[in-house]
Amino acid sequence: MTNPEIGNYYICASCNSANYISHGSAEIDNTTYYNSIYSHCTRQTIERRRKAFVRFERVYLRLHRKQVHRFQLTLDRICKTICTAATSVEIGFGYGHELIHFLNKGANIYGIDLSTEAVSTFKEQHPEFSKKVYCTASLDFQVDALYSNALFEHLDHPNTFLRRAFAKLTPGGTLIMRLPLITVGHYTHHDISFDINFWKPCHRVLYTLKGLKMLLESHGFTIVESAAYAYYGYNVMSSMLKHGYRDVTHIRDPCLPILRLDSEWTYKTILLQSLLTRTICSDFALIANKTR
Repeated sequence: MTNPEIGNYYICASCNSANYISHGSAEIDNTTYYNSIYSHCTRQTIERRRKAFVRFERVYLRLHRKQVHRFQLTLDRICKTICTAATSVEIGFGYGHELIHFLNKGANIYGIDLSTEAVSTFKEQHPEFSKKVYCTASLDFQVDALYSNALFEHLDHPNTFLRRAFAKLTPGGTLIMRLPLITVGHYTHHDISFDINFWKPCHRVLYTLKGLKMLLESHGFTIVESAAYAYYGYNVMSSMLKHGYRDVTHIRDPCLPILRLDSEWTYKTILLQSLLTRTICSDFALIANKTR
């Protein structure tokens, strides 16, 4: 990096991925944010906005039905892989929505997270699975599948994560990830300021497919299946940013109350505009095999 600027993203000249340069560590920045959300966020979903969002998203899904179908096939393959694995782990399970889904399907899956609030909340809500979750950053046993959703982009040291993943996976084991992926060919720092995925300081790296493949292959993983979906929610939240509603960067849910966004007409106008909005990043899912 040539003269990287603290507090901003640096665009890699080789692969076009974006790296956030921070004063502090990703662990502290992310743990501080998530603990505050789990402990102090009292905003409740605005039901009329949720219903409006769902109606507009249905239109969006029809407009992108081929892309959606391919993405869903990959998600189905991910679910099958996790549920048939002898032992699997979700790293950074957060609210636990997916973890409980897999557990209810009979998967032998454990969850680990750095947030004490996330772990305690999951145990309170699902006492029958309290022994399936741990507040830790490491594993002390071998597993057949490792899964993370919205985690990899939060790491300062992805190389360390991949080395540990390789070591903990059994021979031929599977690494499964979902993360935002840069899917446009060209973008600028001006574009970055209005894209919900360029989230300071929590999103440390936003990868292109080229950058991600290079990184995985250098650690002994080969992508065997992947798919991208330009998620409508990204469009909506990015449109909110363009309209000046910066609070959505913290809340990260278009159906919760957003400071100063009080007009239902404005909200529905944003939903309409978002049908044609194109963001820098798409939701991306991948299955990679341990190959060496």
